[in-house]
Amino acid sequence: MMASIIKLFTERKYYILGIIILVAGWQAMAMASHPLIVASPHSTITAFFDMLNSGELGKSLVITLKRQLMGLALGVVAGTLLGVLGGLKNSLDSMIMPAINAVLATPNVIFVVIAMVWFGQGSTQVIFVTALLVTPIMYLNSVKGIHSIDRQLLQMAAVYRVPWRVRMTKLYLPGLLNGFIAGFSLSVASSLRITIMAELLGAQNGIGNAIFITRSYLETDKLFAWTITLIMLVAIMETLVFNPLHKYTKKWQA
Repeated sequence: MMASIIKLFTERKYYILGIIILVAGWQAMAMASHPLIVASPHSTITAFFDMLNSGELGKSLVITLKRQLMGLALGVVAGTLLGVLGGLKNSLDSMIMPAINAVLATPNVIFVVIAMVWFGQGSTQVIFVTALLVTPIMYLNSVKGIHSIDRQLLQMAAVYRVPWRVRMTKLYLPGLLNGFIAGFSLSVASSLRITIMAELLGAQNGIGNAIFITRSYLETDKLFAWTITLIMLVAIMETLVFNPLHKYTKKWQA
């Protein structure tokens, strides 16, 4: 056990050192300012466990994750399907790109306001905005994945009349998988931020609404506690989702 800890520290000593410096700087800022401006690490941890024990953290987290996963699923499916079609047909790609560029060029808050007008406050507008903003990410990466396939191999497969099933498993899927994994990894992290932003402006519960309340009542310690919670959530996603996906991709392509 001790040997494993020493090995981990040796491999990631600079990363751990960076965390220590970050926390030390945070503490220095808290000591040099007012608690209403910068909450200290101690008060942040205390607020975190208070929210955990009261059930506020768990309740808001479940609501937000449900909305995120639903919006993410819709955006991933829509973006991937459109991306495959656009990657295979340049004419379709040219027709779809103006809409993709329009979504990417428009500030996210505009879509939140529009969704509030259409759907009112609540889960529907949050899911809609999340799906809408995830779709371009998946589309662009799916198209890139299709275009990364060697055209000479595709021509050879057509000349030698390679069965469609073989072409799909040996040519199209590996190329699409690379783009899909890249797009999905980015979409998961982005969808969480988008969901919270939409909740902040147009929902009556969830993490975004909880953050809005902490700002209104100047509960800076809880605001920092929610920030730490989101950082830990992204770290957990990276450990449980992103890393296994990348390992699976490398194994599948080997």
